[in-house]
Formats: sequence, C-alpha cells, structure tokens
Amino acid sequence: MGKTYLRLLLVVLGIGFSIFFGVDLATRGVERVHGPITGQDAAIVRPLQPAAPVKQPEGREAGAAGKTQTAAKQADKEAKDKAASEAAEPRKEITEASGINRFGNKVGELLQIITYHGIRWFVALFDAITE
Repeated sequence: MGKTYLRLLLVVLGIGFSIFFGVDLATRGVERVHGPITGQDAAIVRPLQPAAPVKQPEGREAGAAGKTQTAAKQADKEAKDKAASEAAEPRKEITEASGINRFGNKVGELLQIITYHGIRWFVALFDAITE
C-alpha cells in the first residue's frame, strides 16, 4: 500500500473517531441535564396540537359555571405562584462558595486547558501527516 493510501486511511480513521467521540460526549452531556435517553423517547416526535375550544353553557348555568371556572383558575394560579416562589429561593448550602466548589471549578478549568491543547496537538498531527 502506498504512502498516500496510508495517510488517507489514518485521516479517515481520525475523522471517524472524532465524530463518534463527539457524539458520545454530546449524548453524555444531554443525559446529564435531561436524564437518560431511551430508544422510545428519541424516536417519538409529537406535533403540537391546538386545544379544543371550551363551550360556554347558556342561561342560569352560565353564571354558576363561570364562577366555578374562575375559582378553579385562581386556585391553580395561586398554586403555581407558590411553587414558583419556592423554586426561586436559592438554597444556602448550594450558593455558598465552599472549598469543594472551588476545587471542582479549578479541576474543570484544568480539564478545559488540557482538552484545548490536546485538540491543537491532534490537529497539528494530522496537518503534519497530510503535508
């Protein structure tokens, strides 16, 4: 096999590895944020369907039904407001700048620097091979 074909094979293998590695990293990141991805969830795409119009009752029943709906809407709104206020309050133990948080941040920064230089080295290697 010629030198050109060997270089081409190495480039194709490197590109294939990079693509599959990138997809794996992206999948892990999505799973970390949104939970595990199952085969059923990934294949189902549900279109947005408009809600059916609500039919208003007529006559004497309209007044009672309107009051009931208004009371139900207010109760639902109050429950949502309460849940939103509880979710908006930061927890003290999470917001504290503890030693383990600083250590984790520094390790993350170190990994980013190593990855950056690793990618540059990888690109330089392929540049040298293809020239």
